[in-house]
Amino acid sequence: LRAFLGLGTRFMKCRPAGLEVNDKGLGDFLVSALGDAELSVTVRHDLPAVRDVLRTMARQVDPRPPVPDALEAPEVTIARLRAFAGAARAFHEAAPWRYLSDADLIRVEAPGVAFGLGWLTVLGGAGHTYGLGFFDSEAAFEALQRDPDPKAILESGAQWSVLFGEPSMLPFAELDLWEEHRLPLAGEAAYPMALRFSATGDHRRPGAAELADIEAILLALARTTQEQVDGGRWRHEVSTHDGPRAVTLAVPDLLVPLDAPLPRRGGAADRRAAERVLLEVQRFTAGSRFESLEDANAAIQQRFEGFFHDIPSTASTPLERAQDLAYRAFEARGRRRVLVARKALEVSPDCADAYVILAEEASDPEEACLLYAEGVLAGERALGPTMFAEQAGHFWSIVATRPYLRARAGLAQCLGALGRQDEAIAHYQEILRLNPDDNQGVRYSLLARLVLAGQDDEAGALLERFGDEPSALWLYGRALVTFRREGSSPEARRQLRDALRTNRHAPGYLTGDREPDLVPPDFYSPGSREEAAICDIELGEAWRKTPGAAEWLRAHAPRRSGKRKRR
Repeated sequence: LRAFLGLGTRFMKCRPAGLEVNDKGLGDFLVSALGDAELSVTVRHDLPAVRDVLRTMARQVDPRPPVPDALEAPEVTIARLRAFAGAARAFHEAAPWRYLSDADLIRVEAPGVAFGLGWLTVLGGAGHTYGLGFFDSEAAFEALQRDPDPKAILESGAQWSVLFGEPSMLPFAELDLWEEHRLPLAGEAAYPMALRFSATGDHRRPGAAELADIEAILLALARTTQEQVDGGRWRHEVSTHDGPRAVTLAVPDLLVPLDAPLPRRGGAADRRAAERVLLEVQRFTAGSRFESLEDANAAIQQRFEGFFHDIPSTASTPLERAQDLAYRAFEARGRRRVLVARKALEVSPDCADAYVILAEEASDPEEACLLYAEGVLAGERALGPTMFAEQAGHFWSIVATRPYLRARAGLAQCLGALGRQDEAIAHYQEILRLNPDDNQGVRYSLLARLVLAGQDDEAGALLERFGDEPSALWLYGRALVTFRREGSSPEARRQLRDALRTNRHAPGYLTGDREPDLVPPDFYSPGSREEAAICDIELGEAWRKTPGAAEWLRAHAPRRSGKRKRR
């Protein structure tokens, strides 16, 4: 209030003849502060002039149409909004994103809901955006899987969503409703808002019928258990603002038997699934005799012609059958990936890739660490001591060793993220001993861990081991290690210039001047922002924790406009 008064009197040329306020306490404060007992004060619930000024300011900041208030939608009342708020709180407290992700498409089979609410995913598994994302059709969902850019789904048409966020997410008038009517709330950062997004900015709030459907779906998901989801289809009777209602939900992917293939879909494929063909080729050549290399190549081409999904499996042992399931899990998504991996472990507890998949889907880093460790033990049992004794240095060329290498790399990454640098370094170094060509690219993570552990000589030796690699990540790593050893020496500056020529976006990320990307990029091109984001993922912590390094990099980097400060 004092700040408000100071701002008002600073520009005031004369005393007001009257005041309009929406709170009597505010009016009493201003009369007393201004020392004018004759000042006329009127208390009004609504202040149109203030509302118009705020809307004008909002349009100046963002010219797109403002988000409408919830009560502006047809037939929406405070009572119905309260019912929606209660359902949203129940959903948020149940936290179904613990076992459902935005890769699990859910079909609303009953009741017959409004258009645009028949398909949905649960948001929150990535830890950034919580709520529900609706789709007009299964095809709209698949379009998003092929192109995960949010702009792509908006351009395909408007979509409903229920999002939870800070109170600033709500329009001013709607936030007043939450405070004035004390609507149910799951937390200070969990204000719910139902909205149909549009690429044109012409957003729409749900009418009474649509809000009733959303309320029923939220309540049904709040009562849903992990076991019910795993069954593929479930039903709940819920008590809504309009009375009892039956809601049946299904995850189509989970209605297909776990050992059966799913229809082919678009989008980026998991490269690990293609290893099944390499494994089949190794089995085929091991059990065949050829007169020459040309005969072998001709036989392989004839035997393995066509799309790799159509190549029949020759798995015969429990471990081989379990690995086949693991390859199917790599091709699956969401909850199905977890269930197929679990089935693989039922077939053989020595399937390291099954543990890798479960670790990748785990939300807790400690749990992921334990699962990767189990995968390492499983891989050691599956390969046996002879393989380690006779094939060290050639592991990657033997396809059967790759699940073990993946588990060990995952464990090293987890340990490093948990601050257990020495353990992580030991695992990375053992991987490089078994696979010195480093087909997995663990040298980048190892370089960062060595720097964070203060092992600059070992980091220098690693840099020399892989020579003059031209990637931005390696060049920025080389410049950092030299700076740690020599300070801003001519050699350090030369190496930094080489790195800057390779990627000029990286300094903003590495210094912390630019916010990190929420989602790591799947692909990148040399010199791109995506490559810079990957440099930050691997080396950012090492740069920022090295005394003086960020300032040195900032001083020598070219000035760029539009910097965004890291929160």
